[in-house]
Amino acid sequence: MIINELFSIKNLNSKIYFKKLTLQIENNTMKSIFYYLTIIFGIFALASCSPNQDDNGDFLYGIDYDPTTTDPGSGSETTKLLEKVSGVDSDGESTTVTYTYTDKKLTSVKTEVGTDTETALLTYSNDVITHMDITNVESGDTKLTKVDLLYNSGKLVGANGTTESGGAVLYKSTTNVTYVGDKVSKVVTSMNTEDPDNPGQYILSFEVTSDLTYTGNNISVWKLTTTTASTPPIVIPPIVIESELSNYDSNKNPFGTLPLAYNILSTHYNTSNQGMLGLSTNNYRSVKVTTMGFSQPLNMTYTYDADGYPITMLSSGGDKLNFQYTK
Repeated sequence: MIINELFSIKNLNSKIYFKKLTLQIENNTMKSIFYYLTIIFGIFALASCSPNQDDNGDFLYGIDYDPTTTDPGSGSETTKLLEKVSGVDSDGESTTVTYTYTDKKLTSVKTEVGTDTETALLTYSNDVITHMDITNVESGDTKLTKVDLLYNSGKLVGANGTTESGGAVLYKSTTNVTYVGDKVSKVVTSMNTEDPDNPGQYILSFEVTSDLTYTGNNISVWKLTTTTASTPPIVIPPIVIESELSNYDSNKNPFGTLPLAYNILSTHYNTSNQGMLGLSTNNYRSVKVTTMGFSQPLNMTYTYDADGYPITMLSSGGDKLNFQYTK
């Protein structure tokens, strides 16, 4: 009788434990969904950007344009560098991003959202971006992510990184970049944490995958999948968010002078910048995001300067962006 009662209590405790764990997983999953929806609908996702490669593929290395080179899109032959993006989302939250250049090379990107900040510092070897330090300060907590970029025949093919806080390593990461021709088709970032049973060894914690489909020189579908590692009997379903982008304009992109290598990695490493959507040549004016059977459409309206660069963007969801440039 006592054994049966103890077994019942143990079984009940087990059910309560797994119920709490399931609720925690569901809660974290919903937070992740809202986080990635913010990526899609947020202040940076509302403007498309472009690698704008020269004929010799220089932007694979992250160098700037010759000012006499004709830009893709409409407008004059003037090439501008994006200096600042500021805006207010539909919830009234303000964000400012400042881009700093040295000899026309992007060397830092600072994002300010309220009292939270994120600063990415870029290091070059000649004209190649070889390293990024990303410092994130949120609610008083500071995290530093160090990323080393890997190239093959001039193309960014991967990156290795670590994320630290208070001197302790939180994650070790690896990223692999796949191309179809000259276009990025897949980016996979694996985040690994230290195995508590084997100190010094790192095991997969979660993985983020971007699958890209193009129509011409513009992204038509971006599928973002987050897969979380789990131990049986716990199974955590992947979070899949699919964005359908369409109705592109023929104008220049506000992020057209940013390095391609930075754009590729910024979505997976620098969560304040939606560089993955910047692999299109023009600016998308319609997007539909679908996840867990829920779909949300948005439309964007732009105004442009005399050179064809967007100076304002307004979404049907109430988000607004302002763009400033330097030469």
